[in-house]
Amino acid sequence: GDVIVGGWVDKPGTYKITPGLTVLGVVSAAGDTLFPADTKAVKVIRAEATGEKNIMLANLQQIARGESPDIPLQEGDVVEVNPSTVKLVSYGMFNFFRSVFTVGTQMSLY
Repeated sequence: GDVIVGGWVDKPGTYKITPGLTVLGVVSAAGDTLFPADTKAVKVIRAEATGEKNIMLANLQQIARGESPDIPLQEGDVVEVNPSTVKLVSYGMFNFFRSVFTVGTQMSLY
């Protein structure tokens, strides 16, 4: 089976379930989180047999430090890495100024 990883990771996509695959492991396989990611509230969305969706939150920082248990993944799980609003604003400003500087630098070459 597969797990879907989406949001603010380097390589979002579908990943094969392997024995012992966890949230931290699949996020690492997806190239780790990008700067705007809210690593304290990564969602694991699991469809139950009844059709209901169960949402679990994983704090990747606590898991990496051994302070919180990692969540084992199952076939069909969706791991969603949403952005932190504070980080997203600063990331957007950084990219805006970087693009202005890049365009300005290229224009001065002509």
